[in-house]
Amino acid sequence: MVKKSQDEVLREVMKRPVLKKKVGIIRLQMVRESRSLYGMKRFSEPKEAVETVMPLLEMADREIVLVMSLNIKLEPIAVEIVAVGALNTCYVEGRDIFKHAVLSNAAFITCFHNHPSGTPEPSVQDKQITRRLEKAGGILGIPLIDHIIIGEYGFYSFREHGYIQSIIPTDVA
Repeated sequence: MVKKSQDEVLREVMKRPVLKKKVGIIRLQMVRESRSLYGMKRFSEPKEAVETVMPLLEMADREIVLVMSLNIKLEPIAVEIVAVGALNTCYVEGRDIFKHAVLSNAAFITCFHNHPSGTPEPSVQDKQITRRLEKAGGILGIPLIDHIIIGEYGFYSFREHGYIQSIIPTDVA
């Protein structure tokens, strides 16, 4: 058996046809399913944002996570239900939240979820996901303005409690 040099082996390999892998060509398009008249004014406090999304959460018997995309003026441009969970838990990935924000061309986001138990106090997991979303938003350039937990008799704003440190612009266009 004749031993071939590395160059000869390489030339032979290059002569053989290469199996080609099909690569999908995709196109993303945002389709607005409907519009709701919430008004386009900027929220000045979490209570106003809660009143906006409350109709989507008040009858829920499970945890639901919503993301509200905001434009550069901090006005709402879209709301999406990102995840529906169980009685006391809801699994959500940051990519699911930011996918909506990127597709709607958001400058900022606010996240909401309910606690069917009625108590809006954050769990350890709520605090962890808030930290992860704040970091991811900073990297993506889509800052998390607030994460609000809505209970039967009130709400908990991570921003109001000093847990979110991202700066809200005051000189918006």
